[in-house]
Amino acid sequence: MMKSALSYHERTVLVATAVFFVTLLAQARMGKEERSAIEEQKSGVILGKVVDIETKEPLGWTPVLLLETNKAVTAHEDGTFHFHNVPPGTHSLKTFRLGYESLIRRITVAERETVIVTLELKSSPLSTETVLVLGVANGKASSVKPTEIITGKQLQQQLGRTLAETLSKESGISQRTMGPAPARPVIRGLGGDRLLILEDGGRTGDISATAPDHAVVVDPLTAERVEISRGPAALRYGPNALVGTINVVRGQIPSEPIHHVHGNLMVHGETVNGGLAGGGAVSVPLGAIVLRADGSMRNATDISVPNGVLRNTYYRNLAGSLGASRFDDWGHLGLAAGIYRSQYGIPGGFVGAHPNGVKIELERAHLRAKAEVLVSSSPFRLLEAEFALTDYYHRELEATGVLGIEFGVLTYSGEVIAQTRPWGFFSGGFAGISGEYRDFASGGFSFTPPTREQNLAAFLLQEADLGLLSLKIALRADTRLVHPEEEFESKRIGLIRSRRFSDLSGSLAGVFHLRSSLFAGITFTRSIRPPSVEELYSEGPHLAAYSFEVGNPELDLERGLGLEVFLRYTGHDALSQVTVFHNDLQGYIFPRNSGQINFRTLLPIYRFTGLGAAMSGVELSAEARVVGSFVAGASLNYVRGSLKESQSPLPMMPPLGAKIDLRYSTSTFMAGVVARMAAAQNRIDQFEQPTAGYTVIDGIAQYQVGTGAVFHTFVLTAENVLNTEYRVHLSRVKSIMPEPGRNLKLLYKLVF
Repeated sequence: MMKSALSYHERTVLVATAVFFVTLLAQARMGKEERSAIEEQKSGVILGKVVDIETKEPLGWTPVLLLETNKAVTAHEDGTFHFHNVPPGTHSLKTFRLGYESLIRRITVAERETVIVTLELKSSPLSTETVLVLGVANGKASSVKPTEIITGKQLQQQLGRTLAETLSKESGISQRTMGPAPARPVIRGLGGDRLLILEDGGRTGDISATAPDHAVVVDPLTAERVEISRGPAALRYGPNALVGTINVVRGQIPSEPIHHVHGNLMVHGETVNGGLAGGGAVSVPLGAIVLRADGSMRNATDISVPNGVLRNTYYRNLAGSLGASRFDDWGHLGLAAGIYRSQYGIPGGFVGAHPNGVKIELERAHLRAKAEVLVSSSPFRLLEAEFALTDYYHRELEATGVLGIEFGVLTYSGEVIAQTRPWGFFSGGFAGISGEYRDFASGGFSFTPPTREQNLAAFLLQEADLGLLSLKIALRADTRLVHPEEEFESKRIGLIRSRRFSDLSGSLAGVFHLRSSLFAGITFTRSIRPPSVEELYSEGPHLAAYSFEVGNPELDLERGLGLEVFLRYTGHDALSQVTVFHNDLQGYIFPRNSGQINFRTLLPIYRFTGLGAAMSGVELSAEARVVGSFVAGASLNYVRGSLKESQSPLPMMPPLGAKIDLRYSTSTFMAGVVARMAAAQNRIDQFEQPTAGYTVIDGIAQYQVGTGAVFHTFVLTAENVLNTEYRVHLSRVKSIMPEPGRNLKLLYKLVF
């Protein structure tokens, strides 16, 4: 049996990181006369307060983001907040709160200056927590930030069992599932390796992108916020920017000093599966050091559907982390370690499946170190360095307990990023390099050879403010080496050998300020994606995915060209946006059902193929105040994917989707009803099943109140109120598994 390499590598990296940590802490204690120019930084401080623009009453517990440094704090109960060690220059403060308009305020911080700012929020029942951040200041588009942020009360309203379910309520986002636990987001018809999922800006180290039965090792329960980046902003993390990245921000390594103990506790229950989840986080100041710990657990039994109970759909998760940071005038240094363990079932009962399903057990351990150093007398104002080690182990068991397949992945990664000062007509940005070493092995009935991968990348992003036009441009160069443990000729798939993939990717985004509340934007993107180990070298049954996978070692880079155009109106009583997009992909890699059965395993054969493909679509969203605090909203999204040569449909494309909602919203209370709709999907690939259209009704109520130094949030949700039986087209088990039936969910969160 394959064994995890954690014990050996954990000792090595722990010692190395400890030496690094102690060295920099000792360096921070040196006298000024011994410090270098890097440490003699004249950083600034931002002291602020969030208030109601009319009553001037403080708005405690309001999230505040410093966009340029990607740092966030939550205002105290008296509305005050602070950011320390702010690099000199111009920065954007962003706030969002239920019942108020979101606000972006541009401020300039000089060397050693303490800037005092008051953020005045205007009441509004419209949804402003999930927005496209444009960076508007003084009536002009001041920066391009193509990032959607889901945080605070909206994140709690949408909280689901998985990250994919949580995000599936957003327009244009679907989820690909194979049961409740292994769900992964899909944006504009693209998922898997084309949609990078991050945790605190780093890769998760799991294998969820490679197969539909593999779960994402990120629980949204303790997330502070979720960031969806597209275009230039996404190229910092990878070369594929057509649909972008999803970053779940937890703050495991503290990024700001605090003066009091802060934390939160959360309990979440639901009736459809007897599910119970709980979690929390606490941060404790110890002089110049901040300690942070978090943990969460989930336990759920088999899920109820309108026609009964679906067996083997249980899941159990346990996660936790411990982190610490040391803060000084020169910047800060932090370290965090964490674990994630999960066990879940994959249902059976259809062709190619085991009669009683499959059980999957997985475990991830990770260690991260991060340093930020303020810089003076150079083209840069801030240096960031990060190192991470992730050890992932995964095994799939038959109902009898017999091992079917197991995987182990050991990943080392690191990056260095320098934030640039304004130069020429550029207002700022960053440049960086990153590297990754990945060691993959498999056992049991797996025929994918052990493989080592090395990746090296360099990237650059710059912004420019040109009056009514704001630009953001990003370039990235990648080289990936793939080395199987041995080279040999396979009778089924060909010569298994080392491969090298190198190319450039880039993106240009512009936002035009047409009127005070009207914006237009356009984004051009060139992306690349190297084939994965599984796509190159797989040759055999995949137990829990119920497929016989055949790779192709001749696959080339997948290259994409994307165009996106949007028009957005943001008024006090109405919001609306229309987006059209087109993605053209050369060598689009996907597993295609061949229609054949492997008679030894009785599994359908899926062959990895690279063909030209095109995807086009539209997204519409609007909401408006009806009367008083009542708001009506609607959204629609559609994507059409085809193979270019034959014009035949691409497999697993989401159908036309729409949503209509009506809600009553104030600063402390919200209640509403939502209708989720999808059209039938009859435009399907060979050997793919069509799905019928559906309409599902949900209801939600939320109440929040502050009592002294404690803030309480209650959320009651009723999903599928009419107990409608329906099937989602992107489910791999839709032939035997309809979606969950009527479900009542209750969430309570306490912040202190």
